[in-house]
Amino acid sequence: MFIYTKHKQSQVPDITKKKIVKFYSGITRKDRMSKNELSKYLSFGFEQTFTIENWWTEPGFTATSDTPLKREKMLALAIELAQELNGKYFESKDIWDHMQYEVTDSSGETQFYVTMDPGSIEVKSPPVLCENAQKMAEPLFAAAERAGVVAYRTWWYGVKGGTEGGCHVNMGGFSEDTNPLIKEPDLVVKYAAYIHNRPWLHYPFMGLDVGPGGNAMRMDEKERFDEVKEKFAQYQLGKFKAQEVHPYFEKTNLISDKASYPSLYKFKKGLFLIEDRGQESLRNAEDFYLVSLLRLRIMESLQNSDTLEELQTFDNLHHELLTSFKLWENFESWAREMDLPTEKFQRFFERQFPKLQLGKNVPTKTFINDGRRPRVIKDIQKRGDTIISKTIDTTYKRFEIYTNAPVTEIDINTPGVECVSPLMKSGDQSFIYVDLKYDPNNPQMFIKLQNGAEVVEESVFNINDMMWD
Repeated sequence: MFIYTKHKQSQVPDITKKKIVKFYSGITRKDRMSKNELSKYLSFGFEQTFTIENWWTEPGFTATSDTPLKREKMLALAIELAQELNGKYFESKDIWDHMQYEVTDSSGETQFYVTMDPGSIEVKSPPVLCENAQKMAEPLFAAAERAGVVAYRTWWYGVKGGTEGGCHVNMGGFSEDTNPLIKEPDLVVKYAAYIHNRPWLHYPFMGLDVGPGGNAMRMDEKERFDEVKEKFAQYQLGKFKAQEVHPYFEKTNLISDKASYPSLYKFKKGLFLIEDRGQESLRNAEDFYLVSLLRLRIMESLQNSDTLEELQTFDNLHHELLTSFKLWENFESWAREMDLPTEKFQRFFERQFPKLQLGKNVPTKTFINDGRRPRVIKDIQKRGDTIISKTIDTTYKRFEIYTNAPVTEIDINTPGVECVSPLMKSGDQSFIYVDLKYDPNNPQMFIKLQNGAEVVEESVFNINDMMWD
């Protein structure tokens, strides 16, 4: 849960609180902020997660909220954060009645909360403007490095994956008087539809928890999607006040089931937040700025729209569309239109679809990305209504196999193949994806590149080891 803290005047737009109240009290609900005003009032708060570099040596660290090592690392992080901020730290309780640390700055204002989570250590940040997001996060990463915690999990095959804790991005305001989502609640509904209709703004940024049963499900990955579509279709722009939006959607799974992207669960009196759960843990301070800028650009564009997009249905949602190639093509085109630094966002795609390039006999023309597909969940553990852990059948895999060489076919031979896509093109690359349930006792995947009758290259990939044989 995101907790608002009091903030120094320097963190609020450069007008007095008295002027802020006057500014808002003189404007009707139908009036809109200008683009410049939105950037000065829309706040971004983060729930960032960290783990230990050698996480596999401490199974409890990633499976249990409260462990001796987790407490040790939480304290170390709080100490280092306090040093970075020239402030202090003290112990308190979180909403689950678990121990946490509050870290203040030099003025005594609480800035960060260091809490425990079943998958990781979680740090709640103060709300900041987009332009200040990177500066806010810089002391957090400096402190994390000295405390010996990282924002990823290292795997033996050379990939840095998610922490399993995720990272939520909360959008709102510094106060009820200055919250743009209270002033323009239609932005919340337009934003939800906009994100839904563009999967390339979802999958490249989230963790491995893809598909039904995940912690950041799209609306069409959940049951009762038809009910949600109907409520969106009946929603009338300009009709609802902020406090009326939550009750309007209350009986849909956007609120009854918290595991949504975006989530309307917190859009109610006292917070009025959009909670974007579909964000993997961020790796550096600039990432905080980039994901904030992306959302700010969307909100600015939605201010100029007098319509609510109809929710789309995607027949190939978990097939061709959920490949790094098609997602990047769509994102790159969209980002140019939104005046975003396209090249800076490639890092998110590379993390979510990492290239597997270790092993004994690494081919020179054949490449593999670890792909994404809906995970098969064998068991779920809950604490009340909150999912705290899942058991996943890891024998279900997707791989993206591609080459820059001229080919007419990419041939796959391995047990348990469920689906092999046709050969597709993306720029100068030819690629396929393969879905399979592999046999741990027979894990080799034989790959052959052909150009007509010519064999361009043959290689062997070991799915057990996730490395080339």
